[in-house]
Amino acid sequence: TDSSPIVKALMDELYDYFISMKLPAKLRVSLACCINMCGAVHCSDLAIVGVHTKIPKIDHEKLGAICEIPTTIASCPTGAIRRHPDKEVKSVVIREDLCMYCGNCFTVCPAMPLADGEGDGIAIYAGGKVSNARKPPMFSRLIVPFLPNNPPRWPEVVEIIKKIVNVYAKNARRYERMGEWIERVGWETFFRLTEIPFTEQHIDDFTYARETWRTTTQFKW
Repeated sequence: TDSSPIVKALMDELYDYFISMKLPAKLRVSLACCINMCGAVHCSDLAIVGVHTKIPKIDHEKLGAICEIPTTIASCPTGAIRRHPDKEVKSVVIREDLCMYCGNCFTVCPAMPLADGEGDGIAIYAGGKVSNARKPPMFSRLIVPFLPNNPPRWPEVVEIIKKIVNVYAKNARRYERMGEWIERVGWETFFRLTEIPFTEQHIDDFTYARETWRTTTQFKW
């Protein structure tokens, strides 16, 4: 997912909001091309994140020549990358059940591309902010798990972002950031007003979820 064309398609629709005073407060819309979130999407009012659903495709011939195998193995936050079982092969293998498609391995080893035309998509987050005014800083939360990656205008992404902005502009109080408005009315009301379905994909089922109760982007039950 490339950032520039999505930003162009989205701002063509939202431009009027950013040259007027129609919004209740500052609205930060950010975009990151993967879940490593270099665009600070975890602390933005609205965020678009490129997501992958398939494991990296390993080029075994190139990997041994251009990548450091110990560094590549160490780059995986979930320990999904292992040495190739054949000692004659200078490469690695991936445990699909442990891979979370973050793409961190690709940043240290170009022989492990993650991009896939059919498996790539876009997720939407909402409710984050850095400002300590009125309310403490907030993490954004996942509100749309997956949307298709449809260039050049990304109609599904533009439609849902525009709907959220319109609902926020209509219902929030003056100077109320999106996360503050959602916290006041409740996430149930937010999902009802925006007509976004709430599914099991919104819920964090990580084994140690309790330890990260108030420090992640997922809902916890």
